[in-house]
Amino acid sequence: MDIPYPMNSFKIFWNNADQTMSASKFLLDHLGDLKPKTAIVLGSGLIIDVDAIHCQFSASDIPGFIVPTVEGHKGQVTAGVFADHEILIMQGRVHYYEGVSSGDITFQVRLAHQLNIRNIIFLSAAGGIRRSLDRGSIMLVKDHICAHPLHATLRHASVYDGPWRERILSVCTNPLVSCGMYVWTLGPSYETPAEIIAFERRGGDAVGMSLVPEALEASALGMSVLAVAVITNPAAGLGDHCLSHEGVLHAAGHAQDHLAGLLTIALDQSSSSDSST
Repeated sequence: MDIPYPMNSFKIFWNNADQTMSASKFLLDHLGDLKPKTAIVLGSGLIIDVDAIHCQFSASDIPGFIVPTVEGHKGQVTAGVFADHEILIMQGRVHYYEGVSSGDITFQVRLAHQLNIRNIIFLSAAGGIRRSLDRGSIMLVKDHICAHPLHATLRHASVYDGPWRERILSVCTNPLVSCGMYVWTLGPSYETPAEIIAFERRGGDAVGMSLVPEALEASALGMSVLAVAVITNPAAGLGDHCLSHEGVLHAAGHAQDHLAGLLTIALDQSSSSDSST
């Protein structure tokens, strides 16, 4: 894999504090009485049709917000109401393979925290390693494996909010929803069949190129973290078709109905919901 910048190790760190403050002030000036309790970071090709839009901005309008370069990441922030919950949607994350810093990747997390949002949901399009994970399946992440060096602050026994995840599973009746282990890879190349075999032997259920750096930062900040992998394809060597980003985007679009139902349950079962307090 040809990577145009050093990859020996990465460190998640607080940086660009002034930009975070400027971005939060910009959004607070427009949020008015809307007070989102949950932020949702979307993965490749994934969208949420909110019930009501309060305000919406291009990433380029927000100080410090890095504009994504990958197709399927629109670069947009939307504040509004979904399933009777006030939420903030970050549509357009950036990845290490785009040549950005750890601080750039986790900027959205720090911004949400600065806005006093304490619940965050990360969505990721992923390849299914576990044979039962077909296209359109949804996997709640219980833990992760880093296939590449990634140094981060781990302040809790678990990055992902187990009670939140279990509350969702206890009321969700969709057979396509399960939980499992997420394998984080650097990208941009897809994994080889041999790598997938190795990941499977180590307990991996799904594989993707995002989510983990952000989840680690959010957990370190004390936020409640829910991570959701939307299975868009069988992992390398497990399917009949060649992997492509276009195929991922197409499959992600077909998972919208199941995803909307899961997110409704997730918001109802979040720690900020009246139903769980």
